[in-house]
Amino acid sequence: MSLDAVAREHRMAFVHLDDYEVERSAVELISYDVARRFQVLPLFRLPDRLALAVCRPQDLRAQDFVARLTGLAIEPVLVDTEPLEQALRRYYLVEGQSGRELARVASEAAERRKAARSPDQGPARQLAGDTASDSAPVARLVERLLTQALHLRASDLHLECARGKARLRYRVDGMLHDFPAPPVEIYPAVVSRIKILADLDIAEKRRPQDGRISIVVEEEPLDLRVSVVPQLDAEGVVIRILRTDVRVRTLEELGFGRETLHRYRKLILRSHGIVLVTGPTGSGKTTTLYATLSHINSPRRKIVTLEDPVEYRLDGICQIPVRADLNFSFPEGLRAVLRHDPDVLMIGEIRDHESAEIAVRASLTGHLLFASLHTNDAPQTVTRLLDIGLEPYQVTTSLLGVLAQRLVRRLCPHCKRAVEITPQQLQALGIKTPGRPTLCFEAVGCKECLGLGYRGRLPIYELLEFSEALRRIPAAELRSETLFEMARQEGFVPMKHCAAAAWLEGQTSLEEIEPLLGVG
Repeated sequence: MSLDAVAREHRMAFVHLDDYEVERSAVELISYDVARRFQVLPLFRLPDRLALAVCRPQDLRAQDFVARLTGLAIEPVLVDTEPLEQALRRYYLVEGQSGRELARVASEAAERRKAARSPDQGPARQLAGDTASDSAPVARLVERLLTQALHLRASDLHLECARGKARLRYRVDGMLHDFPAPPVEIYPAVVSRIKILADLDIAEKRRPQDGRISIVVEEEPLDLRVSVVPQLDAEGVVIRILRTDVRVRTLEELGFGRETLHRYRKLILRSHGIVLVTGPTGSGKTTTLYATLSHINSPRRKIVTLEDPVEYRLDGICQIPVRADLNFSFPEGLRAVLRHDPDVLMIGEIRDHESAEIAVRASLTGHLLFASLHTNDAPQTVTRLLDIGLEPYQVTTSLLGVLAQRLVRRLCPHCKRAVEITPQQLQALGIKTPGRPTLCFEAVGCKECLGLGYRGRLPIYELLEFSEALRRIPAAELRSETLFEMARQEGFVPMKHCAAAAWLEGQTSLEEIEPLLGVG
């Protein structure tokens, strides 16, 4: 049933929040916690009535609660759920001092741009309006966008424009969230400003461009990786945000269990061999590798890294950026650094047969080598190495172990809500039950977590150690279940058990770990 039909059934109006001007004074009549809990938003106030946006028209309890709280009669107005979520973030969370400044600057830039394009100005002045006339407010607008990213703890900023509408999203704890975007009239000027900061060609709009910005926002130095690509209606921009003064975390701070941490520490103190950290993009592989190198770093060891790009500086470690534009690839770099008498090597990623071959040779000639690889779980890593082109004997003689990991969002400790899970529900998920109801937690949302219900992330992991027994597995069976079953007999704990434990301990929600329960 359409929302229009639902509205008619409940005898209320239906509005599109995106096109609606909400009264700030009305919003302030109820707190964010109330608005979030009942999924409502005050729209405007009349002398004795309050227009209230709702997405669950059958929930009369919410309307009664707001009526008692405000002393006003409620006039419910139906809205769609997603725009309501965005509006709650906008009016209660984003539009603090930073958000109001962002809106003011965007409005000023749009007005100046309109003035620059007025009919009584010549063509040259109108053309200059693309960059010059609104440069000061647009520059401030871009700065506010970056400031907002900093406040949100965002890892990426996404700007897009399609069908005459701009879109702004931030990636927070691995998930993209919509936020109020700059006016579409100044979108080209915003992209041009970002291009100028990244030293890109503002006239080139047909080809992708990559750049870098070093900037200080609110006294915090940031390293921004900028990617601009041409899309159907306008150029799209993605900015990866790296905090340059962030301290590299220790292994103990990453969130691994005590037993896994103990076994991993023993593994990385070996004198030679290959240790792989695997997982999909954005699973924290680089963070784990940096923590690993920091743990084993000492004046008696020379550690060299090959990275694309170098994300953070590590004291006492030689870090070398791979430069595809100069034909300086991972294989080229590996050959070069092996002549620099290293004890430990770290490769950002094993991508091809040539890199894998050189890595194996390095490990067999007395070097300890760390690298990342894209696989779903630890046992699949062996299959991936064979697919790249390594011989079975190269894998079994060089590989010390594989740490496979994912990141899931951590429940906000300020607002998470307890829920009772029955033994039948646990059994359906493949989790061993204690035979009685179990208390778990679900996401709610509050000011502390910006209404998202989560704050930060934690690792879900599995560690596969390549023991002597695993090395003796016949080559033909390395791709089969034999490897997995033998590893389990030697104490290998699949990732799904780690995921279930994180949920049962109240660290994360079922929604976060459910996709992982089938892993392993």
